[in-house]
Order: sequence, then C-alpha cells, then structure tokens
Amino acid sequence: MLLTVLFFMILSNIPSSIVRASSIVRYDPDGTVWYMGEIQERRIDEIGDYAYNTSYEPYDFYTYDETILDTFSPYFDWRLILVNKENPLDENYACNLIKCDDFEVESRIYFDLNNMLDDARYEGYDLFLASGYRDYNTQQYLFNRKYNYFKNMGFSDEEAYTATARQVSPPLTSEHETGLAVDIVSYKHRTMDTDFGLTDEGQWLKDHSYEYGFILRYPEGSESITGIMYEPWHFRYVGVEAAEIIHRHNITFEEFYGMIEKNDNYLREDENGNLVENGVLIDNINQNPSKEIDDGEDNSEEDNE
Repeated sequence: MLLTVLFFMILSNIPSSIVRASSIVRYDPDGTVWYMGEIQERRIDEIGDYAYNTSYEPYDFYTYDETILDTFSPYFDWRLILVNKENPLDENYACNLIKCDDFEVESRIYFDLNNMLDDARYEGYDLFLASGYRDYNTQQYLFNRKYNYFKNMGFSDEEAYTATARQVSPPLTSEHETGLAVDIVSYKHRTMDTDFGLTDEGQWLKDHSYEYGFILRYPEGSESITGIMYEPWHFRYVGVEAAEIIHRHNITFEEFYGMIEKNDNYLREDENGNLVENGVLIDNINQNPSKEIDDGEDNSEEDNE
C-alpha cells in the first residue's frame, strides 16, 4: 500500500511537458511531430501564429487528416487576396509594415519570410531581398519609367502600354502594394532576370519556398493565366496550407483562387494524391506556354511586376 501511494505521488509531480514528450513517436525532417494515441494517424503542424507557453509546448495546433484539406476562404483570409489587372486593390487598402533586410513587408509574413531566408543561408544559399512593399507612387513611377522606355524604342501608345503591363503592373494591381510579395535574388546573381531561375539559389526557392508559405507567383509558361511574364525572383505569401497545394499540383494562384472562390468550394486530396473539388477530379490543369517579349533590356532593381 505504501509503495502504491509513493508511486502516485511521484507520478503526480511529473511535469506535463515530460509526459507530453514521452508520447512523441518521431520528428520528421520538416518539423512534423507524430504522437501516439488517438491522434497517431493525424499530422500535427505547429503554426507560428499561435502562442507558446513557457515549457515550449504548443498552445494550440493546426491539425488535418492527410487526405482531407481545410476549406479556404478567399474573402476572409488576408493571405489569399488576389491582386492583378482584373482584381485591383481598393485605394484605401492598408497593411501593417515591418522592416526585413532593407525593405518593408507585411508584419504577419515576417516570421516565415525571415525563417526562409535564414534556413537558405544556413544551407549555403546567399539570398537577400531585392524588393518588398511598394506604395502607390513608387509603383506609378516604375510603370511610367518602363512605359517611356518602350515609347523611346518607337512603340505606339497602345503597344508601349501592353509591353509595359507584362513586366510592371499598374498602380493598385501589383502584389507589392499588399506587402505580401517579395523579390529575392542572391549575391552571386543580383539581377532580376529569367536566368536567376537557373541558379542554385533560384532552384532552392522554387523547391522549398512553399514550406514557408510562399509560392513562385509567376511560373514559366503561365503568362496566359497570370498576365505577367516568367519571374523566378518574385514570391508571394499565401500561407503554408495553400502553398503546399499550389506547389504539389503545379498550378498558379489564379487557378487556385478560381477553385476556392466558387460557392465555398471544398478542396481535398483523394487517396491517390489527386486534387478534388466538390467531388470532381481537377488535377493536371493544362497550362499553355505563351511567347514572351524579349526587349533586350537588362531589368534593373525593382523594375519588374
């Protein structure tokens, strides 16, 4: 009897963090924690937005079955705002800015952006920001500068505007005005051009940015969908959950947005990993490559999108 009492006294004094840790089955390389018991079959992802207590245990978790994904809301989720020529920003749109490297970005993406840059540098990829948030006046200046460049080459007004809009978005239609988009280059390749996508740094970003909630916003061969030429340096924050789907199924943000916009669509993956919308298989979306204009100009810093 005495031994039983002593056993329960000792057990009651064991910190909860130790008990919690003892139920961990394994840690995956991507940070996924696997537990025993009733949630052993579920993947547990710790989200940086949630609070942590003093014992470094997650205060809350985002959980999902590996074959069922959450419903996305383009109207209420700040991460999923679509900005392009057909969907301009409200002129009163405001974001909360914070300094990252030498540029400002939306404060809510700072944690993931900083982690991505730090992890890349730790692995030997010398990345740095070349552009972040831009206000209306800055975007107007960049657009006018490119427009005048084409005019000086002999383009008509309409031709100059069309050529400019493929490379620099007019004010209120650039993601940079949301603070959710960044241009990233490396010390080995400082120019924002298509060759950056061929570098080790550009390839690392393409392969790993989704792990931090970022997507390659204007992929190669998608200009007919996005309206913007291939930009391997331009990355947009959409959140880890959406980024994983977009990356895995090789679709553009426009295509993803179109799927979730219709009547609160329910997106999921079936047992074979195919993307399904309201029970209809929609994987393998065709993308038609479009020929891009090469104006022969070396694109300077910030003079894109």
